[in-house]
Amino acid sequence: MKINWFSPLPPARTGIAHYAMQVLPVLVRQHAVTAWTDQDQVASEVRRVARVKHYDPESPPWREINEGAVSFYHLGNDPDFHAGLWRVRAQQPGIVVLHDLSLHHFFFMLTVHQRKDYAGYLAAMEHWYGDAGRQAGEACCAGGISPDDMAQRYPLTREATREALGAITHTESGRGDETPACPLLSLKLPYAASDTARYRRQITSRQPGPPYRLVVLGYLSRNRRLGSLLEALATLAERKQFRLDICGKVWDESHFRAEIERLELGSLVSLCGFLPERQIEHKLAAAHLAINLRFPSMGEASASQLQFWNYGLPTLVTRTGWYATLPEDSTAFVRPEHEVEDIQAQLRALLDRPEAFRAMGERGRQLLENHNPEGYAEALTQFASAAPGLASRAAALALAGRVGGELTAWLHPATSSALIAQVSAEICRLWGDKSSGREQLSGVVSVAGGGPELP
Repeated sequence: MKINWFSPLPPARTGIAHYAMQVLPVLVRQHAVTAWTDQDQVASEVRRVARVKHYDPESPPWREINEGAVSFYHLGNDPDFHAGLWRVRAQQPGIVVLHDLSLHHFFFMLTVHQRKDYAGYLAAMEHWYGDAGRQAGEACCAGGISPDDMAQRYPLTREATREALGAITHTESGRGDETPACPLLSLKLPYAASDTARYRRQITSRQPGPPYRLVVLGYLSRNRRLGSLLEALATLAERKQFRLDICGKVWDESHFRAEIERLELGSLVSLCGFLPERQIEHKLAAAHLAINLRFPSMGEASASQLQFWNYGLPTLVTRTGWYATLPEDSTAFVRPEHEVEDIQAQLRALLDRPEAFRAMGERGRQLLENHNPEGYAEALTQFASAAPGLASRAAALALAGRVGGELTAWLHPATSSALIAQVSAEICRLWGDKSSGREQLSGVVSVAGGGPELP
């Protein structure tokens, strides 16, 4: 199968680029994969495992792209990494991989901040959420509602998957009210665990402590709760028994340097910045507890969480979104409404019962068996092989939804249901006659969202 893969690639500073390197080496063993990019630079490690082609978002090479059997478009919330591929996606249907379940930030930043296209943003809000959505969008543009609040109330997920052949998520919570009316597949985020011998060496070399080493890792936006973490550490009587390394791109480094100084945490907290992979490995091998707080959550699964488990690290997570679904014996939880209190309670628990936290990290490492890239790639390609059927199925769903809406508006409630059922059955019959991929969808695809479900 010829596959077009549109996603950020290393050295792009986003977790989706690291995710791509979990999947691409497996996919290319059995399929002809082209990794399309509009980045100025692509790491040599990518070129060693896949065919890499550059595209101009203003004028994509459609002839070559259209030679592919299916295109995967990987979407997250940062327009710097996803604006280009979104322009291609808007012109060519494909399978959308949702790395965030709320994509309001992406559309708001892209249309309002970058393009100054207020009308386009408000039109999308009105299309999916009616007059209330448009009014909320106007308030957001005027500064009356925060983007974080908007992302929770108006995720715009359906805008990301409009006319898509299918959608892939990494969490079951993708099957909510915002789920698009297209075939949907939920998969566990892939991560290749290191070999057992290396893992054992890492955990046996870890110093027993104290001082216990805490680590925060990743792309640290406002929802990563660094302010609460610093406050909790500063007001903890036992704070001198901990050291905190903040590794990654912080949304406002100067602000946090000032906070660390104000809270007199200079001897306990290090802002390490974006580190090379080798130094990250060293930090994780030496750490005793990883902090992976997210609030509000954009609904995403966390590659960082899997990376922590790969090192047998116990983790502190917010009980929300995907994180709330994690087993109780694999993580330590913080309630969003009691952040400082719960962070301090968990740090004291680490001091009192370090063996319980070590067992937590071991349990997390075991859970990685459910995240193997081979199984992920196989499910991905099974889904993609049904793409011709997905296209007709998506069209049938859209048609059924439109017809049902029109008939409901025209007819009396007492007569509309029977006629809607009759028309839906006819649409289903026409789709069944034309779709060659129907059998391939069995056991792979679930359909949710607007319009009747097709049998």
